[in-house]
Amino acid sequence: MNRYVSSWASTAGLAVAAVIGVGCCANAAAAQRAQIEALYSTTISSEVSGRIDDIGYREGESFKKGATLASIDCTSYAAERDRVAAKLASAQAKRDNQEQLARLESAGKLEVDLARLSVNETSAELRAARANVARCNINAPFAGRVNSLEASLGQSTKPQDKLMTIVGEELNARVIVPANWLSWLKKGDTVNLSVSETGTPVTAHVVRIGAAVDPVSHTIPIWARLDKTADLRPGMTARAAFPGAPKAGKDNTDDTEQTTKPAS
Repeated sequence: MNRYVSSWASTAGLAVAAVIGVGCCANAAAAQRAQIEALYSTTISSEVSGRIDDIGYREGESFKKGATLASIDCTSYAAERDRVAAKLASAQAKRDNQEQLARLESAGKLEVDLARLSVNETSAELRAARANVARCNINAPFAGRVNSLEASLGQSTKPQDKLMTIVGEELNARVIVPANWLSWLKKGDTVNLSVSETGTPVTAHVVRIGAAVDPVSHTIPIWARLDKTADLRPGMTARAAFPGAPKAGKDNTDDTEQTTKPAS
């Protein structure tokens, strides 16, 4: 009899310990490791052929959206633009002349239509020529910093050649959290970050929650937008605390203890 009582008491004790352990781990899980990531990052490549005339920013330097990151010699493209513009002026003059002759019944409909088509065709060529001139100056698609340079001043380049890689100044914290947090975690929730490299405290807010749960680890990624990014860089790590995480309630613990407590 004593053996069965002892066994039952041991099982009850393990159950209590398990409940307490789950509560402990659930509270501890409110702090997770976070990875700082750039919301935008890209490789800037040349869209035209030519010599690099200017590189506006060096590695580590910051820039605003629309700033000129690099310039390529545009002499030949500008000359082509001017040639096509002159060709368009000539086509327009011929069209106007044919339309005038048509009004005087000295030109047929075919001649007028062909003159108009020539103007339309040359107008399209001019738009393409102007686009090539615009591509000689490469402007920043977003505000950020230069991560690395892939080309040098004076270097000859051709379309698709890499010039530099850039990262945006808007940063997110990527955090892997337990999947059961989906029962309470939602967009807009506050995340308090402590950056490992600088010790800087930063507040963030959940903006995205992963689309699928990892079936092995039963975790899911979330992303939180950082409110302050001036001193931070992509690749930094942080501890992420979730003030909105539910705490193990005292009443629930008492109920559990009463349920598992052996009768005297």
